[in-house]
Amino acid sequence: MSEGSSIFEDLAYEYMLITRYSVQDLPTYGRDTIMDRSALVLLARLDAQGPMSVNELAEAFGLNTSTVHRQIKAAMGHGLIELVDDSPGASAKLHRPSPLGLEKLHAELAARAAGHARVIADWPAEEVDTYVRLLKKYNTSLEEKLGQPWPRP
Repeated sequence: MSEGSSIFEDLAYEYMLITRYSVQDLPTYGRDTIMDRSALVLLARLDAQGPMSVNELAEAFGLNTSTVHRQIKAAMGHGLIELVDDSPGASAKLHRPSPLGLEKLHAELAARAAGHARVIADWPAEEVDTYVRLLKKYNTSLEEKLGQPWPRP
């Protein structure tokens, strides 16, 4: 803890840095391609939960439907997401990852895992386990407070 600051100020500062690094995709350095963050999150959610409508995704992410619709349209344009059933009379169109989307999602997650492994390669295994456990606990607590639980594979 820094002198004169609270543990929560230190937490806020370190969180600011980790989000900065994640936005810059630093753990994925050394790769030619990096999946767009919105496509990654959409694909991960659809893979974990199954087919969802734009409204369901907007509610799950706490975003407006126009933002999610734009993200879905872009991902569909790249062949990453497909409609489950486009039959007339269906109450809502459901979306799921396409086979290409699943392939790219799993490749992206594997590449990100390898990037994180490079960053913490010199950590003792028990520290890695503790870090992952506490990060999951933090995320789960935040999801509960927001009322937006995230299904995990």
